[in-house]
Amino acid sequence: MKVRALLVIAGLMSGGLAHASEPLRASEGIGFYIGIDSLATIASGTYAGLANPNYGRLTYLMEHGNHFHGIGAYSYTGSAAAPVINGSNANNRIPELSARISPLPGTLALSAGSGEFAGKLVSGVLGDSVAHHDYSYLGTSSIQSLADGAAGSAEAVLYASSANRWNAQLDGVQVALKLEYITPGLKVAANGDMDLFDSGNLYLLGDGNGFDFLPTFYTDAAAAVGTYTAQFSLVNLGSNTAVRDGGTFYIDFAVAPPVPEPASWAMLLGGLLMLGTVAARRAR
Repeated sequence: MKVRALLVIAGLMSGGLAHASEPLRASEGIGFYIGIDSLATIASGTYAGLANPNYGRLTYLMEHGNHFHGIGAYSYTGSAAAPVINGSNANNRIPELSARISPLPGTLALSAGSGEFAGKLVSGVLGDSVAHHDYSYLGTSSIQSLADGAAGSAEAVLYASSANRWNAQLDGVQVALKLEYITPGLKVAANGDMDLFDSGNLYLLGDGNGFDFLPTFYTDAAAAVGTYTAQFSLVNLGSNTAVRDGGTFYIDFAVAPPVPEPASWAMLLGGLLMLGTVAARRAR
């Protein structure tokens, strides 16, 4: 089992009430946070009045303007009379299913890398022209990185969102990322380590109150076209056993079909025009 300390800063996700603005820590690549769910009882919906199955658990949080979306949190299924606890929820994928990011529906694009990632297809922040590009800020930080925001600031509003549901101190918590499954050919790198999970399925992010994590997901440049998925959960390796492990979530990437070069397009169009001319002559 590999458990390494991480001393990094930076990259993926979105802010903005209309789900279109940059994350608060966009310059660092941070778009996700990890907090503890402090909601003891479900307040509304089918399971109103029941104990929250995600209570006291580490939770993967997507920045969404002035609030968070809990990704892959523990949830109930079934009827209110006979609820079944599920180790994930219906909103457990990045990009969220409603976003339908291209190049393949519901995926983040991998593009040609450079430097240590030469010959690879890598994840990275997508350009502003890409709809829902905010999901591509894959950097993750402790919720406590927002704690010092000035009163009334965007940081303070986000930190205290949902009636302070997510902002409990993570004292005595050591947060680790657990790899549940990964598509063969997809790897995860960070902090100079080109394969975080080459000898085990746990990677230590650090002290619950003060870590930043910037992963790079990548495949070989010759990888087959298709969707590549990493399935994770959050694990507490610290002394504070009151904080429980989190639910399962997925991050989906795409190796897209190659786009023809302009010269190839010209040849293709020329061929089509020639075929059209021949067909027209035969029809006379």
